[in-house]
Amino acid sequence: MIDLKQLKMVRALTAKMLRFVMIMLLTSMSGQYLAAQNNETDPFAAYLKSIPPILKTISSDTVGSDQSAIVTRKMLIGSRDQTNSLYAIISGPAGQGTYPAILILHGGGGNGQGLQPLVESYAKRGYVALTLDIPGICGLDNTPRSTGPWKSKPWGEAPRFDVSADPKNSTLADAGIAGLEAFNLLASQPQVDKSRIGITGFSWGGYATTLLAGLLGDRVKAAYSVWGSGFYEKGSFWQQIIADLPEKDREIWLATFDAGRRAQHIKASYFVEAAANDTYFWPDAVGATLDAIPGDKGHVWGPNINHKRIPQGEKMQEVFFDYHLKKEGKAFGNVNIPAVKDNSDGSKTITVKVKIPAGIVADTVKLYYSKTGKDWISRKWLSIDGNPGKRNRYSFQIPSNIAAKKTDYFIYVADSRGVKISGEMYSTWSKVTSYILIPN
Repeated sequence: MIDLKQLKMVRALTAKMLRFVMIMLLTSMSGQYLAAQNNETDPFAAYLKSIPPILKTISSDTVGSDQSAIVTRKMLIGSRDQTNSLYAIISGPAGQGTYPAILILHGGGGNGQGLQPLVESYAKRGYVALTLDIPGICGLDNTPRSTGPWKSKPWGEAPRFDVSADPKNSTLADAGIAGLEAFNLLASQPQVDKSRIGITGFSWGGYATTLLAGLLGDRVKAAYSVWGSGFYEKGSFWQQIIADLPEKDREIWLATFDAGRRAQHIKASYFVEAAANDTYFWPDAVGATLDAIPGDKGHVWGPNINHKRIPQGEKMQEVFFDYHLKKEGKAFGNVNIPAVKDNSDGSKTITVKVKIPAGIVADTVKLYYSKTGKDWISRKWLSIDGNPGKRNRYSFQIPSNIAAKKTDYFIYVADSRGVKISGEMYSTWSKVTSYILIPN
């Protein structure tokens, strides 16, 4: 007699393995393409350890006194063999010693100047932090000090996806090279402990966080992406743009610039603060990126949030980096679903296990669900409260009228530190929309 529970687990495991094989096949094909390139065609190969020169120091200011004093320097750096001159800000403690460091990357249309308060806030907390105008991602009209050929191209998507003549023509080549060289400049500072460097970024800066973490491998200790991911072709604002590229250009762009293809090389502890209703980075792409990362990783889905930070997101970043770069505080924890029971009345009982560090309390544990629709952006996520059990287990009852429909759901946990984490995106029907954690 067939055990239905075992059959479901086998089917789920088979689906998981197939998705894993497909992702590894895609990344392997991309890796073969990149391996076939030489330093003349691979836009990043020559810059993995390149330290850009400081072309000009604009200012150097000390703020505060005694132990709280920080030094903030504004400068121009020469990137991509000095083809580009980029405005950068670096800030750190004024005192002697070595410190952890963070590279902070702005989003599309932003600039380095807008991140100065965040850079200095990390400096006051004992980090050396650096930000810069990222060519191809920053705005054209709000970056008066930064120059280069990329500024003669129109701002927006077209130059980022232009690989028709050479992948080096994409403005994302300028962006990635600038990110690599900014990281190397940060690592070269005498105050910086090279074994404790992190990267964080927002939107396109979150994409760059993921891309750089893959390119730099074990040189990055921790990476915190806000919204950004890879695998754009699987479900994102840019999905149709990629689909419309000529086949050869699409292959080149995905192999060279897709952050998801780099994710298998991420060695850093990785976390993505995702919005479940995001216009740009859909759960499909975020989930595929997480699937491709082999090591320590986590995420949160912000329910009913579109390209905005979840409450206390900045605090979460601090907790994350303090733990991974300073060995202070405690880890985030994780969520999984060890059992899903189909009840005779058509309802489902979801068993959830929450793993959080000792001394931390799970203040909120909810199941959020929504009907599938034409897009993620317009969805309405509704919540169900769980019934707490023993050993940090909770059970949720999904009513039959919801379970019978094409409905996606995830677990959302908020702990006593203000840290939020989520489980994988599940579906009450046969098609998995994002990715799935096999019961253990």
